[in-house]
Amino acid sequence: MQDWLPVRLAPRDGTPVILWIEDEEAAPTYPVTVGVWEANDMTRRCYWRVFGARYGTHIYFDQHIAGWRPLPRISRA
Repeated sequence: MQDWLPVRLAPRDGTPVILWIEDEEAAPTYPVTVGVWEANDMTRRCYWRVFGARYGTHIYFDQHIAGWRPLPRISRA
């Protein structure tokens, strides 16, 4: 899990991050799962909203997340 941070350290302010979902044995070689932490005002539940081009949006909870990384920064050199 080199370079992956534990989910307990993930930002909970709506900042988009790259998520490693479920498979703790094999880190993704090219992670493309992007999600944000959201809170539902009606149910008072918090969860990860994950965006996908093929299947739309999905919801995951911390127990589904093996690790996370910040989005890469774009160099403006």
